[in-house]
Order: sequence, then C-alpha cells, then structure tokens
Amino acid sequence: MKDLARLLCLALIAGLAACSHAHVQTTQSYLGPSMPRPDHVYVSYFSITPDEVRLDQGVGARIIRAADDQPLSAQELKAAQDTQAALAQHIVARLRQYGLPAEIAMNAGGSANALLVQGQIVSIDQGNRTRRILIGLGAGKSSIGADTQLYHLTETASPRFLMAFEGKADSGRMPGAVETMGAGAAAERIGTSTAITGATHAGAEMRSTSDTAEAANLGNEIALRVGQLAVAQGWIPQTALQ
Repeated sequence: MKDLARLLCLALIAGLAACSHAHVQTTQSYLGPSMPRPDHVYVSYFSITPDEVRLDQGVGARIIRAADDQPLSAQELKAAQDTQAALAQHIVARLRQYGLPAEIAMNAGGSANALLVQGQIVSIDQGNRTRRILIGLGAGKSSIGADTQLYHLTETASPRFLMAFEGKADSGRMPGAVETMGAGAAAERIGTSTAITGATHAGAEMRSTSDTAEAANLGNEIALRVGQLAVAQGWIPQTALQ
C-alpha cells in the first residue's frame, strides 16, 4: 500500500507539472477618464494566416501527414481556424464568468456603448509530440502567441483605442516517459509505475498539447486583463475575478 501511495503521488506530481501556462503582458494601459459600463463586449476572431502555423514535427504526425491526401496548406489552415475559434470562445466564456456581457463579434457596428476585443495570432507551433511524450520537461513543447487590442465603440465616433496586450501560452514542462519510468524503478515497481505514470502522461498530453488547449489558457489570461480594467472602472467587483 505504501508503494502504491508513493506511485500515485508521483503520478499526481506529473499531472500537476503538465499544466500548460500562459503569460500576457499589458503593453499599453488605459489612462483616460471613467467610462460607462459597456452594453456589449464583442470578441472577434483573431486574424492569422496558415504561414504562421508550424505543424507537429513528431514522428507519428509526419507519418500521418505523408499518408494524408490533404496538402500541408489545408492542415495548417485547419489548425489556424481551430485556434481562432478556441481563443475567441474562451475569452467570451471567461468574461461572462466575470459578469460582463460578452459575445462573439458577428456585427460589432451600431452599438452606442461597447468594447471590442480583437487581435492577431502571431504564431502557432505544435512542437514535437514524440519528444514531449518521451523526454518532456519542456522538450518539444507546443505554443501559441497573440497580440490583443481593446477598443471602445460608439455610434457617433470611430473606434477608440484603449489598451494593448501581448501574450504566449505553451504546453508546460511535464516529465516524459523516461523521467517517470526512472522514478518508478527507484521505487522497485517498474511495471506498476509505467502503467500509472504512462496513463497519466498520455491523458495529460491529449488534453494539454493541442492548439486549442493553449488557446484556452491564453484566452483566459487575455480575459483577465479585460476584467482588471472592468474592476478599475467599477463595472464589476474585484471578487468577480477570483
């Protein structure tokens, strides 16, 4: 039982280490007068071109691409579109959790008082899934980067620039199979350890290495910056961000 508990702890630590992380920096802050609470917060799909996508360089992914009838441009376009949608949807979802009236920007024109969140996805790098699984600890990590701008919209004037952010999210530094198998050998339960940590690693890898997983984390951080402006303006309480 003690050995099993030890191995479960190792698996838990591996799972915690797997968490991808995002960092967003405010590059231009809003220093103007107080604004009324917006009636809408529109979130647009961030612009991107397939040229900014680097597909998975792992062995399995390369074999699949070699056997696939689709050209690389089509696969890159799909990765770009999936990331666009995931980023916008997670920004909207998190802003709604904060109590802000957020929605995907289908038609942001004609609003008397609204915010517009828009931006550019500057890179999508799917990394190398084979290296992530075998080596881990940041080897072969996947990442996305995006620049964000926030505008105030009215019916009578051009969009007014408020703030700008730049950010990046990656798949984190999860231990790979070599690392976790070594820990199991130290516990003299190689077979059991491989089964537990291997399953943990595979599950976390499936959850945390896709472009949409990084987009989710990045979207949450972008929404947090907008939420902090909302707190400073008195639109929502500080407790809404917790």
